[in-house]
Amino acid sequence: MAQAMEKGRVIELLEYYKDIDGEVNIYRKIISDLTDQYYNPIGAIQCDGLPKGKNNMALNIPDYVSGEIREYEAKVQQLQDLKAQILQEVSRLKLKEKRIIFDFYMHNLKWEQVAVRNSYSERQCKNIRDTALETLSQRFEKNQIISQFKRIA
Repeated sequence: MAQAMEKGRVIELLEYYKDIDGEVNIYRKIISDLTDQYYNPIGAIQCDGLPKGKNNMALNIPDYVSGEIREYEAKVQQLQDLKAQILQEVSRLKLKEKRIIFDFYMHNLKWEQVAVRNSYSERQCKNIRDTALETLSQRFEKNQIISQFKRIA
């Protein structure tokens, strides 16, 4: 049997899923702040070659800041890729497993709410979740983007 990702790691990634958009927004705000800090339309160089151009101004951003912006852009891309891959793998589960995983991990419902919403007992929901986690541990391990993801500090 192929190696599976640890159950705890699968749960950690599923719980992290709902925070990804917030992290992406923070990184985009940092990128925007860094860009705005160096945007000066008066001191900028007009680079469209037209005498009365459309104000296509070049930003006067130092190399170290450009590098920082590229790093944040790479983090944004990495997080978006991770989110897409987690969603893809969860979407491949059986319907009842998918519904329980989405309700509990992505929608942050309590077990009692998950049970009512899916017409199962809490115990049945947890059993379905356990089966889904087994499947996801196999799939997450095989998925390069998910298995190689390291949480950005």
